[in-house]
Amino acid sequence: MKKAIGDNLFPERMTFDQGLQLLKRAGYHGVELWLGDRPWFQMTTTDAQMRDLRAKIRDAGLEVSHISNSLDWDENVSSRDPSKREAAFRHIRRQIEAARIFNCDAILIVAGIVSSDTPYNEVYNRCLDSLRKLGETAAAAKVHIGVENCCSEQKFLLSPREFNTFLNDVNNPWVGIHLDVGNIHDTGFAEQWIEILGPRITRVHLKDVLKHRGRCGNESVYTNIFLGDNNWRAIRDAFTKVGYDGWLIAEMEAKYRYAPDQQIFDTSAAMDRVISGDL
Repeated sequence: MKKAIGDNLFPERMTFDQGLQLLKRAGYHGVELWLGDRPWFQMTTTDAQMRDLRAKIRDAGLEVSHISNSLDWDENVSSRDPSKREAAFRHIRRQIEAARIFNCDAILIVAGIVSSDTPYNEVYNRCLDSLRKLGETAAAAKVHIGVENCCSEQKFLLSPREFNTFLNDVNNPWVGIHLDVGNIHDTGFAEQWIEILGPRITRVHLKDVLKHRGRCGNESVYTNIFLGDNNWRAIRDAFTKVGYDGWLIAEMEAKYRYAPDQQIFDTSAAMDRVISGDL
């Protein structure tokens, strides 16, 4: 397994170059790039500018694990608004183009947001139609689309069998699941998701979860690896059982108040323990 962390977790005011050097010192193999989140990687970033970023990543001795985006929550493929759906198609296609430029074979998207005004079946059908179309683009580019399981936030695809059925309906081997082991905090157990969806996992986000807390005001349910309620031995055993040996990418919501770079080092050490199974 190889480990990465997102450029969205670079300490505040740190430049892209400084962030890469920090990741290298902390022992990471790669970086997750977030389209739309940081000034160096926006929809306006040109191919030439991406190639410059790629050179910096290579020179730092790192790889790009995959391409994520921060745009899906406002511009989603399930939106009733055709202009927002089209905007979602544009930025997802740009992710696929970026993946090719950065020499990686996967992107992350959030597909489907259910609300009291936008019911589940309606969201399901629009997501299905959208992913079938985008899957053709992904297949042509040989880039996997990993649909993230943001179960509580989306109110969508709440169980592993439900998610598996959705992928069966999409029926494209280039569309799978970007599994987040923390996002399952109130809809099951991460190790069971891994066992059911194993062959369809494109990438894995790692974070821990405080199941007793829930979403309450400014208190996040999410926390740093080993500080929460995830069963890390069972999660690691499930990876072995399904033969997952790909990228693990740290994604924390909580951030250190002081010495923010220390979180990068501490997370790297925790990921080493997950990878080794020394739990």
